[in-house]
Amino acid sequence: MPHLISGLNSLAQLPPVLARYPARRILLVTGKGSFAASGAQAHIEAALQGQSVLHFHDFDVNPKIEDAQRGVALARAESIDLILAVGGGSMLDMAKLIKAFYTSPGTEKTLTQGKTPVTDPDIPLIAIPTTAGSGSEATHFAVVYIGADKYSVAAPCLLPDQVILDGALLASASPYQKTCNLLDALAQAIESAWAVGSTGESREYSFEAIDLIMQHARAMVRPGADSVTLQAMAEAAHLAGKAINISKTTAAHAWSYGITGTYGIPHGHAVWLTLPTIFQIHALADETQINDPRGPQHLRAIMAQLMQALSIATPDQASTTLRQFMTDISAEPDLTKSGPDTPEKRAALSKQANMQRMSNNPVQLDPACIESVFML
Repeated sequence: MPHLISGLNSLAQLPPVLARYPARRILLVTGKGSFAASGAQAHIEAALQGQSVLHFHDFDVNPKIEDAQRGVALARAESIDLILAVGGGSMLDMAKLIKAFYTSPGTEKTLTQGKTPVTDPDIPLIAIPTTAGSGSEATHFAVVYIGADKYSVAAPCLLPDQVILDGALLASASPYQKTCNLLDALAQAIESAWAVGSTGESREYSFEAIDLIMQHARAMVRPGADSVTLQAMAEAAHLAGKAINISKTTAAHAWSYGITGTYGIPHGHAVWLTLPTIFQIHALADETQINDPRGPQHLRAIMAQLMQALSIATPDQASTTLRQFMTDISAEPDLTKSGPDTPEKRAALSKQANMQRMSNNPVQLDPACIESVFML
């Protein structure tokens, strides 16, 4: 697991961290505007003073293979020997992709498609998240797009060596950005708990994350969130990341990529446009629908624990309760008001599922379930 430094203003501890990883040439991966807006830039530039640094920030969110290829070409040309990633999930994923591709020039696409293995370049990776959503700093995989197709590049060496969790870096995000981020973290924790790939360890992380998020969610999205809330959300997202690092995600994430890609809805919000209905389907599922090899009793126990953690009174109130939570934190809960406003558009989205994530779902979602999720 990564070495973790966590606490308000913990970014001040970056200089001694860098001293543990002596480098001749550092690759700094950041966002375009978030680097300065988060407050990270001033601290990091001071810590890197006198160091030889290559700064890569010319790429968009939701990393594209072409951007990663440009980034790794620059990194190879400069013979970098340390990667410092600062930003949200896309920035951390880009840094991981550069590390994954570093020793395999010309094979980036086959590596992404799982046809070529990732070779560890033995380059340390330091991750400093400035959002509390993806938990990418706690996972060994990275998202990348080839055209409209989403892939996940995974290897043990992509888990960062060092993580600094500083809640102060979250303060500058807009209320809606904070909403989308916390929805992503909460969805990951929920999906990890019920995933076929879950373990006792991953569920401990999941429920710890859920408890923190539910305690601080409403305060987080209000202007001027206090420092205790900011740090708690940073830690919650990290815990959710640790959970999915073991279990992976499930159906709501599987469908979210098509929603984001087609309608431009931010990832965390997109996940929640299907999650409330999926939750209720799981809570009401009978034995014939459950495909987790641990059996119906296992899933029922998990769903009961989730309902308690999320203040859901009965299984048939799950969707309504979760949609009300979305409304409370200013996220539109209605898929039909978020772009796909006709049955034809929603039917098209229902067919855009990441099957790797869908296979991890504990309940078989038959055509009737899919009609319910997409209001067909």
